[in-house]
Amino acid sequence: MDFTSLIDVCIKGLKGFDAETQAADIRLQDILDSNTHLEESEENFVVEVFSGCVRHHALLVVTVENFYLDEGKKMLRKDSILYRIFSYLVLFRLDDLGFHNFESFVAQQDNLKMYLFLKYLFDLPKLQSWLKTKWCNIYDSKYVEDSILPNLLNNMEKAAKLISQLNDKLQNKPQPKKESTFTRPQPFNLTEVKPRSVPLPEPVPKVKPTNPIPSSTYKSPREEMELAKKKEEHRKKSEQMLDRVRTMSANHTKTAKSAKTQERLNTIVKESEAQLKFDSYKARPVPKKIMENASPIKLNAAAILREDALYAKKEEEELKKIVGVLSGEGTDDDFQTWKKQRDEELRIEEAEERARKKMIGMLSYEEAMLAKQKLTELNKQKVKKMKVEADKMLKEYLISQLQIEEEIREKVLSIQDGHQQAKDAQLKLQEVKRKMVQEVHAESKALMQIAVEEAAREMERKMKMIQEIRAFDRTSISTAKFVDLTSTAGFGFLCEMSIAELRERIALIKEEKARELEEKRGDILAEKVSYKKMIEQKLEAISHNRGVISQETAKIMEEKKKLKSPPQVRSTELDAMQKKLEEKRAERMKYRSNQQMTMNTLPVKRTVNLEAEKRAMEERRWKELERTRERVAQMSTKSVGYRDTLLT
Repeated sequence: MDFTSLIDVCIKGLKGFDAETQAADIRLQDILDSNTHLEESEENFVVEVFSGCVRHHALLVVTVENFYLDEGKKMLRKDSILYRIFSYLVLFRLDDLGFHNFESFVAQQDNLKMYLFLKYLFDLPKLQSWLKTKWCNIYDSKYVEDSILPNLLNNMEKAAKLISQLNDKLQNKPQPKKESTFTRPQPFNLTEVKPRSVPLPEPVPKVKPTNPIPSSTYKSPREEMELAKKKEEHRKKSEQMLDRVRTMSANHTKTAKSAKTQERLNTIVKESEAQLKFDSYKARPVPKKIMENASPIKLNAAAILREDALYAKKEEEELKKIVGVLSGEGTDDDFQTWKKQRDEELRIEEAEERARKKMIGMLSYEEAMLAKQKLTELNKQKVKKMKVEADKMLKEYLISQLQIEEEIREKVLSIQDGHQQAKDAQLKLQEVKRKMVQEVHAESKALMQIAVEEAAREMERKMKMIQEIRAFDRTSISTAKFVDLTSTAGFGFLCEMSIAELRERIALIKEEKARELEEKRGDILAEKVSYKKMIEQKLEAISHNRGVISQETAKIMEEKKKLKSPPQVRSTELDAMQKKLEEKRAERMKYRSNQQMTMNTLPVKRTVNLEAEKRAMEERRWKELERTRERVAQMSTKSVGYRDTLLT
C-alpha cells in the first residue's frame, strides 16, 4: 500500500470524529474493519497516527490554526486534518519514522501545501518565540523542551534541504542529475530485520458513569405546593365574597316587592340587556360643525339604485301593515302607553334615590370640612411655636455665615494677586512670540510671490496651447447627404414606393380611423343621456323618501328629550335632610368668619422686625459687592498700564 492511501485512511478516520460523543477505540476498530487489506505494519501506523492525533488534539489544533493565520492565509480549510497528521509526525514521531520515509510521505502530497507548511513548522525564530509559548500553555514547559523541540531542532538541516527541493519544483527548476556510480557487489541479505512496531497507546481509563441528579433537588417539596394551592383558593374565595358584598346593597334600605313586580323588573332588565351590543363596532359620530357646513354627498349609480330598492321594500312593508289594520288585526298602542307610564314611574324613583344620595354626600362633606377647620387651628398653634424657634436658629446662622464670607473674601484677594502675576508673565511671552511670527510671515510672503510668478508663466504657456487646439478643432468637414423623397429605392419590387407616396397613404388610413371613432362616440353619448335620465328620476324618489324619514326622526328625538328631562322630586325625608345640611353649612361659615378675625389680629411688631433685618442684610451685601468691584477695577488698570509700557 502506498503512502497517499495510508494518509487518506487516517484523514477518513479523523474526519467527523468527536471525542465527546464517540469513543476512540470504537472509531479505530471501525476504521480497521473497513480496511481489511492493510498489513500489520500499516495497521500499526494507522493506529499510532489516529491515537496520537486524538491524544494531542489541543496542541495540533493550535499549530494548524496559527499556520492558517501566518503562512496559509490562501490555503483551504478542508486540508486542516492533513496538516494535523503531518504536524503530529514531525513533532512526536519523526525520529521513529525516519526522515527518508517522511520525505516519501511529503513527495506524495501537493508541493505547494507541503512547502508552505514545512516552511512554517521549521522556522527557528517562530519556534523559539510564540509557537513555544503557545505549546507551553497546553503542556508543561519541561516536556516541550525535552520531547517536542528536539525532534525539530535535530532535523533542521534535512528539513531545509527538503524545503529548497519543494521550492525548486514549484519554480520548475531542473533537478541536478545524480552522479553515475559503479556497480559494486554486495553480500546477500539473508535475514530481513522486522520493522520496529509502533507501540500501542496506553488504554484510557474508563470512569464509572455517575448517577444522575435526582429531579427532587430542583423541585420544591410537595407540602409547599399544597400550601400555595390552599392559599390561592382562600384568596379567590375571599375576593369572591368581597365582590358579593360590594355588589349587594344594604338590606334594611330595601322595601319588599311582590312576585309580580319582580317578574316585570326581570323582563325589563332582560329586554334592556338584549338591546345592548358591547362587542359591536361603535363608530364615532361626525362633528356638528362639519355636518352643518358639509356639502351633500354625491352618490354613484350603484348607490342610487341600491337606495331606491331599499325604499321600495319599505313601502311594500307599510302597505302590508295598512292592509292588516283594515282587515281587523290589532295594534300595539295600548302596550306602548302602558310602557311609557311604567318608564315614567321608574324615572321618578331613580331621581328620588339620586337626590337622597346627593344630600347624604353633601352632609358628609360639611362634617368633613368642620373637622378639617378644627385640625388646621391646632396646626397653626404648633406652627407659631416652631416659627419662634426658627427665628433664633436663623440669627445664629446669619452670624456664622458672615464670618465664613469674611474668610472667603480674604482668600479671594490672595488668589487674585497670584492671577495678576501670571497674566503679566503671559503678556511678556506673547510679545516675544509675536515678533517671531512677524519674521516668519515676511519670509513666507517672499516665497509665495516667487511661486505666484512661476505659476503665471506656466498658465500663459498652457493658454497658448489651448488656443491652438481650439483653432484646429474649429475647421469643420462637411458630411451632409441629400435625399430625394419622391424617388424609390430601386430594388425592383412590385410594391416599391417612395416616401412621399407612403406618407399620403398613411394620411388616408388615419382619416378613415377618425371617422369610425366619431361614430362610436355618438353611440356612447346617446346611451349616456338615456342612463342619466333614469338616474335623475331615481334621485327624486330618494330625496322624497329621505324627507319623510327625517320628519319621523325629529318627532322621535323630541320625545326622547322629554324623557331625558329630570322629573321633579318632593318627599319629607329629603326636606329634613336639606334643613340639616343648611344648619351644618351655617355652623361652618360662622367658624370660618371667627378664624379670619383671629388671623387679622396677628402681632404687627414681629413682621416689622423681620423686614428691618432683611433690609440691613441687603445693604451689607451691596456694600461688599461694591468693594470687590473697586478692587477688580484697580487690578485691571494696573495690568493695562503695564501692557502699554511693554508695547511702547
